[in-house]
Amino acid sequence: MRKTLLVSWALLCTALLPAPLSAQNTPKLMVVTRVHFDMNAGNTFDQWKAVEKEYFEKVTLKNDLIIGSNVLVHFYTDDNSEILFVSTYGSWEDIEKANAKSDELAKAAWPDSVQREAYFKKQGAFYTSMHSDEIRSILPDAKIAVADTTPLVYNILTRRLAFPADGKQSEFRELMKEYTENVTQKNQLLKGYYPSRHAWGADSRELIEAFVYKSLADMEKANDNIEALVKAHWPDEKKRKEFFDKLGKYFEKWHGDAIYKNVPELRKMMKATK
Repeated sequence: MRKTLLVSWALLCTALLPAPLSAQNTPKLMVVTRVHFDMNAGNTFDQWKAVEKEYFEKVTLKNDLIIGSNVLVHFYTDDNSEILFVSTYGSWEDIEKANAKSDELAKAAWPDSVQREAYFKKQGAFYTSMHSDEIRSILPDAKIAVADTTPLVYNILTRRLAFPADGKQSEFRELMKEYTENVTQKNQLLKGYYPSRHAWGADSRELIEAFVYKSLADMEKANDNIEALVKAHWPDEKKRKEFFDKLGKYFEKWHGDAIYKNVPELRKMMKATK
């Protein structure tokens, strides 16, 4: 029994990982650092943003090993203190190299050690001592949201993979690809789509999809569009049911949603993953 589960787990992990890509600057891994704003320190959001923007412009933007980055803040989540720092990289090695390069860039930006220490002390004062990190594999077929000067709405959908004994790598790939190309990508109100899955974190079952919209109203309308797109691609009710029955066996019935806003001034654009 245990051997069967391990084989199924390995099969589906392989199926979900992006195919080998030749471009050096293609993002393959995503690091998500979850920090918490110190609500008792008396700081304002604008003060925090100004300090983080200084670091972003002097370090993150200049670090070519960080392919893309974004900062998400609470909108409709269960914790109004949380801030997600999201960065994408080309490889595991680049994550470590990027940290070293950021240290070099910080020393160049604040060459005086006293001033540098003062800056990082000021930056650190915005946060509590609690933070967490996870690394995710970036999946194919992302839709990159264009740059915007106003915050975008990010609906983060987390689902748990199931590992059926009759699961097939080729079937799962094709089912996901068919749905993404004919429903998700064709939804006009969807500004961006970022699929990823567990690589290094607390739950190996997780598949996380970020759906990006201009507003909550657009998010609601986009959900209404899904039914029409589904019926357009699978007009035959029997075939439609067969498709979703096949896809559904690869997921547990549970799912979770959280809604964030991004901070446009702290976004570094990344390229598509196709």
